[in-house]
Amino acid sequence: MSSTLYLASLVFLALAPMTIAVPVEQDTFTATKQCVELEVSVPVNVTTYDYNIPRVDSNIDAAHWTVNYTTWSARDDTLARDKKVLVNSTFAINAQLCVPPNGAPKADILQIATQGRGFDKRYWDVEIRPEEYSYLDAAINKGYSVLTFDMIGTGKSSKPNAYTTIQLEVEVEILAALTELARNGNLIKSSKVLSATSDEVAVTNFQPSQVVHIGHSYGSFVMAGMLQKYGSISDGAILTGFYLTNQLGTIDVGHFNHEFARDHDPQRFGAYESGYIVLTSESTLQELFLRKDGFEPELLTYLEAIKQPEGVGLYPSGDSAMLLPADDFTGPVMFFAGEFDYPGCHGDCRGIYNETLSRGLFPSAIDPKPYLQPNTGHAMTFATNASAGYEVIMHYLDCHGL
Repeated sequence: MSSTLYLASLVFLALAPMTIAVPVEQDTFTATKQCVELEVSVPVNVTTYDYNIPRVDSNIDAAHWTVNYTTWSARDDTLARDKKVLVNSTFAINAQLCVPPNGAPKADILQIATQGRGFDKRYWDVEIRPEEYSYLDAAINKGYSVLTFDMIGTGKSSKPNAYTTIQLEVEVEILAALTELARNGNLIKSSKVLSATSDEVAVTNFQPSQVVHIGHSYGSFVMAGMLQKYGSISDGAILTGFYLTNQLGTIDVGHFNHEFARDHDPQRFGAYESGYIVLTSESTLQELFLRKDGFEPELLTYLEAIKQPEGVGLYPSGDSAMLLPADDFTGPVMFFAGEFDYPGCHGDCRGIYNETLSRGLFPSAIDPKPYLQPNTGHAMTFATNASAGYEVIMHYLDCHGL
């Protein structure tokens, strides 16, 4: 997760005690999810920036980009926002809406999930023993509806310019647009239906009464940016892999190995053009996302199989963004992290949560709650105790009428 100028200006503030929520078992609604895969056309009109970063067209370029981006003397020039770019485009977003059967207790509450860098929507729906690892299944089994989607540059969604289009400002607008479509009951009717588990799902005019946003890592950062601009669009927020501490931003991209996506794996990533990078190996993925003795080896192999490229424009747009208070967001917000989140907390999140910082970002929120999932790294959905973490999230939402 990238740091921001606003976050960096506050990390010196006094640290507040960490609070650990105690999960309480809820009744589980045994459900078979009904899903529809959609191609959603999302128009975006927003200003981005042409940052001063090297082009990446080979593995050698990828290594040079990493060094250049993390060199202290290049930072001010790299992050300069004086060269503006108008992005006025319509993106094809691959999304999946899943609903429980009729009669589910919370079917009218929609969770919209946004994953972090290096993943597509499969982050939320792990295919290995989904009864243990799939967040989507866990939410469906509590009676919720769930919308997941591939962010631009990943999965089956559009793969635009990696320098000036794959940026935070664009991702924020896409998330807001998807939310508005869902809220207004126009998501399915305005999309191309690619597949469905039943005809009933494909033709349903689904319109939720409430919307909860959940994010992971950079996806949580996109959520925070959206709530800053459109705070009233959400009824509740769960930010995972996003823990507000004095260690925020101390682990940067220089700690991990990337290669040019097309050179790294031409068969998988041959459609990716200049500026798309990808993490190199299972070892790098383990360092970034997992905690030893807190994951099963087959999950690491699966993680390697589903990893996704990243556009280099994500990095400067996140690092130079001024994340201001989300004054209009008045729902509950939870900050959920693995106890030993390496990129988020430099390896140890215990005792360093900054309550002052969380209140500064969400001044109108109800019950801002920090939570650490034991023996877990950066990616909660791949941890051996993932399902226990899901119970904590669902209980927190339930306590706030969501």
